[in-house]
Amino acid sequence: MAAPACNSCIQMWRNYLIRAFVVACLALLAWAGWWLYDLGKLRGVEELEGLRRTHVMLDKQNRQLASENETLRERLAILERSGQIDRQAASDVQADLGRLEEKLQTAREEIAFYRGIVAPGDVQPGLRIHRFGLESGHARGEYHYELVLTQLKRNDRYVSGVVDWQIHGLMLGEPGVLALAGVTRPATTQLQFRFRYFQELSGEITLPEGFEAQTVELSVKPAGKNPPASVVQVFDWPEPEV
Repeated sequence: MAAPACNSCIQMWRNYLIRAFVVACLALLAWAGWWLYDLGKLRGVEELEGLRRTHVMLDKQNRQLASENETLRERLAILERSGQIDRQAASDVQADLGRLEEKLQTAREEIAFYRGIVAPGDVQPGLRIHRFGLESGHARGEYHYELVLTQLKRNDRYVSGVVDWQIHGLMLGEPGVLALAGVTRPATTQLQFRFRYFQELSGEITLPEGFEAQTVELSVKPAGKNPPASVVQVFDWPEPEV
């Protein structure tokens, strides 16, 4: 009779060890999950704080530039009223004023950009094409592009995907369409992105001989689980410089 009782005790002890091992594994997984969540939240807070510091710095720069702008305007008005200013001095002041106004406008645009990310207000959440620009290169048909994507109100997580291009125009007088692969070397079929707040994509493209571009259609296509809505926007091609 002693042997069955001993076997029963051994079986109970094994069951206890198995349950204890399972409980320990579940506790370890729960701790690891909480640690990863806390780490991600900490990184998000640090990135947001960095954006806020940048916003404050740009806002301070904007006020300083506005003050300098007003000082230059007052100086120009006084000199013009006095009638003793020569043409060269007036030209210098006008040039300084123009450069300062350009810097002021750039600072205002940057402030609006960061304010839209940090505190987007009543705008709809999702992806946005914040800016797209094309500048002529050194050779005929060469262009440098800059594309800035932003994510509003949903930047608690990363968004990734691709950007498709369609350049519409005329090829030797006939309507034609070029994809990104047809204007990049080496050929690039799509631009890839991954970011939380914003990302700038830039590069060089070259139009084929005989092609006259008119518009470019950008399609921003996010991927993953429950992605934000796609964005499609058409931009006019810049006029060739004379």
